[in-house]
Amino acid sequence: MKSFIIVSEKDNVATALCDLKKGEKVANVVLNNDIASGHKFALKDIKTDEAIIKYAEIIASANCDIKAGEWVHTHNISGIRGRGDKE
Repeated sequence: MKSFIIVSEKDNVATALCDLKKGEKVANVVLNNDIASGHKFALKDIKTDEAIIKYAEIIASANCDIKAGEWVHTHNISGIRGRGDKE
């Protein structure tokens, strides 16, 4: 079974399809954090304010520099679309 999904060559993040461990080499990057199934990790270094691209779509922007292999989640990105949990 594949452990991650990348839909487009434009994507700069991948989504874990199972729990991944820090130090594993996945999608040609070494993970800097444990990555829970369903969560994203950076495929390359991403600079502050750079677009986060998943499934060939811009889904957010980086609110700090993100290193390749780092967990990508609400602590280091800012959504650019509406969130259902915020008004």
